[in-house]
Amino acid sequence: MPIKFNVIPKKNPQKRDEPAKYYANIVGDGKTTLNDLAKHAGAMSTVSKADILAVLESTFSKIAEDIADGKIVYVGEYFTLQASGSSTGEEKENSVTAANIKSVKAVFRPGKMIKDALKLATFQKKA
Repeated sequence: MPIKFNVIPKKNPQKRDEPAKYYANIVGDGKTTLNDLAKHAGAMSTVSKADILAVLESTFSKIAEDIADGKIVYVGEYFTLQASGSSTGEEKENSVTAANIKSVKAVFRPGKMIKDALKLATFQKKA
């Protein structure tokens, strides 16, 4: 199934007087849940959906715990996750504390398998 996109106009913020250019904007189309993953894996193996769902839930719980502990989580050739954040600046190094951290997010880096799959992706303009 192709990746869907729509077309949006964007102005150059440095040249506001120039007309907008049009760009392809990739949009989500449907979703896959943990239950869907377990059902698929159950259909492809001799392990039951319930067993696979238990393993997936346990695995993703561990991933969440480890990211919250500051670890970089490597999931084979699939992806890497780690915490990242932004903070306010201070004039002196010793003035920086945990209170300076204003936001934290998870950074996802696709691995070889996902990168290779995206190289083969096709695209379709959303109707």
